Amino acid sequence: MTVTLNLPPDVEEAFRDEAQAKGVPLENLIQEVLVANRPETDPNRLPYEEWLRRFNAFIDSNADNTVVLPDEAMERESIYGDHGR
Repeated sequence: MTVTLNLPPDVEEAFRDEAQAKGVPLENLIQEVLVANRPETDPNRLPYEEWLRRFNAFIDSNADNTVVLPDEAMERESIYGDHGR
């Protein structure tokens, strides 16, 4: 697909400078930026690094909510009582 972009001169210059610094064609750099920042509708299609970042953020946001049960809570009698026999 071909798209024509009319960028402000300072934005175009910044992209050209970055492309030159990375040693890649301007078109490739802009394509990378657009693909990396596209809107996501399916969380299964996130790049692995982004998925991992979001997953770790979720884990960290719930770190204070962890309930630690005593070992006895996992014993059969604690779970079933007299009904498991």
